[in-house]
Amino acid sequence: MSLEDKFQITRDYIPIGKSRPGTNNKGITFLVSHDTGNPGSTAYNNRAYFAQNVVSASAHAFIDDNFILEIIPLDEKAWHVRYNVPYDNRIFGKDANDASIGIELCWGDNINFKESYERYVWYHAYLCRKYNLDPETDIVAHSTLDPARRTDPENALNRYGITWGEYLADVKDYYNEFLDYEDVKAGQMAVPGLEIRGVQKDFVIQYGDRGPGVKRIQEYLIKAGMDLREHGVDGIFGPETLGAVRKFQRMYGLIEDGIVGPNTLGQLKKVLRNPGLQGQENPVRPYPGHYVMIGDRGRDVEAIQRAVNVTPDGIFGPVTEHAVRQYQGRMGLQVDGIIGPATWNVLF
Repeated sequence: MSLEDKFQITRDYIPIGKSRPGTNNKGITFLVSHDTGNPGSTAYNNRAYFAQNVVSASAHAFIDDNFILEIIPLDEKAWHVRYNVPYDNRIFGKDANDASIGIELCWGDNINFKESYERYVWYHAYLCRKYNLDPETDIVAHSTLDPARRTDPENALNRYGITWGEYLADVKDYYNEFLDYEDVKAGQMAVPGLEIRGVQKDFVIQYGDRGPGVKRIQEYLIKAGMDLREHGVDGIFGPETLGAVRKFQRMYGLIEDGIVGPNTLGQLKKVLRNPGLQGQENPVRPYPGHYVMIGDRGRDVEAIQRAVNVTPDGIFGPVTEHAVRQYQGRMGLQVDGIIGPATWNVLF
């Protein structure tokens, strides 16, 4: 079974009317995550309500423990965010109803939240893959766009101990697995296989391997605070990557064999989802004692560029500043494009 086929998408559209205007959107450039705010209301309960076409409100999809139910075609508008809120235009340059897909999470009472949440996460990753979106920057909470009136989907997620950041990390994991699955299908892997949820595969990446799987591990290592300052994410499991893997294993009490198997991968993902676990040892790269900002040059700039996924040239220019700002936003830091102690200590 392919990753695309893990869950079935049911398309049962409501009639055109108040809830379904029947007009095309302007192309999908982001996703808006919602929850229904109505405990126990299933996907089909919501469809039945909006099918009456008595309100100018709706969403494209409702997800519970049994269904991923699309009630409005994804190339049409749905009324899921108010037009008179400014934040969708400030963040994305467009109104949400015109350029996004609204996705509602069903929860509470007799709904199995684990099953509902798994489908919700998978569907967001599926849409990111379908529309070439970045899960870290192109998914927004309804509460962010309409903070005066809405608290979703955190309203539902927080009840089950899931933060917004953890939710995005789960979507990113699934999204990466979509990419990994495409690599496997295309025969681009030079290693036995990547972990694909729902598929039994022995996950082992080790010294001498090359390819997308190695790049993924190098990205994880850098985000977990390991130092790959010489080669960065080059897809080659050489001496530098081997040293970083061994250091990571030593820090977290794993067998120090330099091999990335299920245990090491699991610990990497755990650390990435819980930044508080980092720093159990002295920082890999100590803070230089001064701000690093646009116009600066040198090895520290190269290290920063690798950490924020910019081609390292040692020159802190506008592209690097933009990447730093995006990183700061994702990590809940002050967004100023300047590397001070707070940003440095999260990066490294």
